[in-house]
Parts: sequence; structure tokens; C-alpha cells
Amino acid sequence: MRYMITFHGPFRVAAGASSDGLDETYHAANPLPSSSLKGLMRAHAEQVLQIEDLHVREVFGSDRAPSPWWWSDAVIAVTPDAQQGPHRIRTRVRIDPDTFTAADTAMQTAGEFWPASAEFEVRRRGPVPAGRIALHEAILAASARAVTALGSDRRRGLGWVSILPDVAWDDTQQQLLLSCRRNRA
Repeated sequence: MRYMITFHGPFRVAAGASSDGLDETYHAANPLPSSSLKGLMRAHAEQVLQIEDLHVREVFGSDRAPSPWWWSDAVIAVTPDAQQGPHRIRTRVRIDPDTFTAADTAMQTAGEFWPASAEFEVRRRGPVPAGRIALHEAILAASARAVTALGSDRRRGLGWVSILPDVAWDDTQQQLLLSCRRNRA
């Protein structure tokens, strides 16, 4: 299954280190790794879609059993018309919550990335219980569609995205998804 990401703003999956005068950076060679994509999809399956834990572990893996699915890193498509260029620097000033003034070490600069789009794949790499491939694919497709933001500072307007699988959503997938939700009505 292939997934297309459309970026509606810049994003940054933090590298965990400062560099070149920036407080926060991203890995330029791999700005959107597979582990981030898998983690986002899993979190949305659990928290947004409310898929039962048994199904989440079966699709995304657990301590006892790895996922039967493999995620690729995102392949970024950078086009000349990308909004404001793909690489950017954002500067923020931290505000002290007590005095409402600029806090000590208030200036923070971060590198961020704004490509036009990206693609990634999820492929089966291991056995899936008999008759459950369609269920797994429905959970994967719905989880990807549920993602609206990725990377650092998602709650501060960074990383807004749309993710669409290469298969159309239909009533069969909808019924499969509804059958595995927690607290079904």
C-alpha cells in the first residue's frame, strides 16, 4: 500500500540535537523516518479511531510479537513551487507564564522543512492470521487518513498534513473498521 502525504505547512521531526546556530534541527537526509510514520498511525488507531487493543497489537506489533507490516521512510517530493522553499528557520520567543514577559533564554530557533508532498509504503513482511488481511488494511488506511499533523510542535500549528492511501475507502472497509472499535454502540 502506498500513501501520499500533502503538507499544508512546514514540519520538523526533531533530531534531538542543536546544529549550526539552531536550537532544534531535523535530519536533512531523512526528515520523516518510518518509525515516526508507524508511531503516528498507531497512536491514531488507538486514540482517535479507538481500535481495540488486540487489533492494534496485531497490526502494529507488541513486545511479544513484531508487526507483520513494514513501513518505509517517506520519500520527499520537492518541487520548485513549494511554498516558501523546503528548508526554513523559525524563531520563537518563550513567554514566562507568571510575568508574561520574555523568559530567560527566550529566543529559540529551529530548522523546519516544507516540501510539497511525500510518499511512503506499508508492505506485508510477515504472516497475518487467516482472513484478516482486509481488516489490517482497513485499520492501516483509516489510521493514515486520521493523521492531521506530524512532527514536533503539532499543537502549535506546525506539521499540518493530509495522508491518503492509494486505495479508495468503501463500505466494506468501513464495516471492518466499525467491527473492531472499542465501545461499539
